Amino acid sequence: MNAGTPQMSGAHLTKAQRSLAASSAHRSAWFAQEGDLIVSPVAIPADLLSFIGATLDFDASRLRLVVPASRQSTILDDCTLLSQPVVERLKRHIRQKSAWRLHPCYFTEGVARLAAQLGISKTGDDFALQRGPDLLNRKSHFRQLATSVALPLPHGCVATDPNGLFKAVTAFKSETGRVIVKLDNGAGGVGNVILTRSKSDPLPGARDTRMISWPSLDPDALYSEITTASCKTLVVESYHLARSLFYLEYEIQDDASIAFINSGNIRLRKSTDRSERALTWTGLELPSDLENEQWLTAQEHAYRFVALARDLGYRGMINIDAIFTKEGRLLFNEANGRWGGGSVLHNIAIRLLGFDYSSRNVVLSVRNVRSPSFQAAHDRFFKEGFLFDRTRKAGVIPLAADEEAGTVECVVIAPNRTAAHDQQHRLLSS
Repeated sequence: MNAGTPQMSGAHLTKAQRSLAASSAHRSAWFAQEGDLIVSPVAIPADLLSFIGATLDFDASRLRLVVPASRQSTILDDCTLLSQPVVERLKRHIRQKSAWRLHPCYFTEGVARLAAQLGISKTGDDFALQRGPDLLNRKSHFRQLATSVALPLPHGCVATDPNGLFKAVTAFKSETGRVIVKLDNGAGGVGNVILTRSKSDPLPGARDTRMISWPSLDPDALYSEITTASCKTLVVESYHLARSLFYLEYEIQDDASIAFINSGNIRLRKSTDRSERALTWTGLELPSDLENEQWLTAQEHAYRFVALARDLGYRGMINIDAIFTKEGRLLFNEANGRWGGGSVLHNIAIRLLGFDYSSRNVVLSVRNVRSPSFQAAHDRFFKEGFLFDRTRKAGVIPLAADEEAGTVECVVIAPNRTAAHDQQHRLLSS
């Protein structure tokens, strides 16, 4: 569970980024199967593991958990993974069984070295040893690779200094009257700023949407604001209003075959705080609600990019974000070679509903449901009669709790979108 590593989010992580990595470990425990060994940056509560086992029908007492003793306990960086105490603990565990496979969130150089020390061979190790997966997690590299396979992209370019930033904003502002400036390795829109010539509500994809008089642009100040000590590269693009925001997820398997995993809508809403300059990420909705022609077109383009990643040597999960604009244009935004937000949701769905769940069900993640604890959320859902029921194949599953924030992330499983949205409303309104 090495989410939030420097390869993903930069060398200098904020407190919020570390907290996100910790909560990600709790939700990622839903990948577990009986007999697995979980390497987590934080302790995972026993009641959560028991609930996961009961929901997915396996004996959770047969899971093994390794939590490194580290000052940076919320991040499983390569140094921590390769420390002698961690390697020795893992060796003791894996000697008890012969057939092991390794499933990292992010296939770093350290993960490849750890696999070698544990005697777990994995295709793609050589690529990871050269930090190849980093190619698939940088916005500048995405534009370079996507251009080589003719993916439709917003007009844009890479900037590495204030002068380049100024020239890029000047070149691309006229197309839509809006420009987005992205930090190369920023995650979740945290490093992005949208500049617009007219007053605007917060727009998707950035931490701030700000009105600007173009002549007053201060490229030095903007460059200094967005870049970090570990990342001095920006991507500047014309910004297009979206009719649909969605992602496509694939797995490049060890035999080099490409498997489509899932596709979903990215759902956002305005914050109740009027001073907030970013939209709140509500969650994901699987499957996406694209029309058949849109979905097939997006798939055709995305597959070319995934095939390129495969030919480069990458193996593992890969996610691609895209939009259909208000005018109906398909534009791709970025790719990430790691687990995506929908990976856990898909895993839960296939284990509870079967591999063809998307033809019969809608799976919705709902973030920031008010609850003091995981157990309190479970008890409430049970009392109110909407805890997931295996017979009905519908209901709510509490996924992970952020007790510091007093919220729980939930999964809604419903027979259609209307029922799923109604259940989401019930969760957020009480």
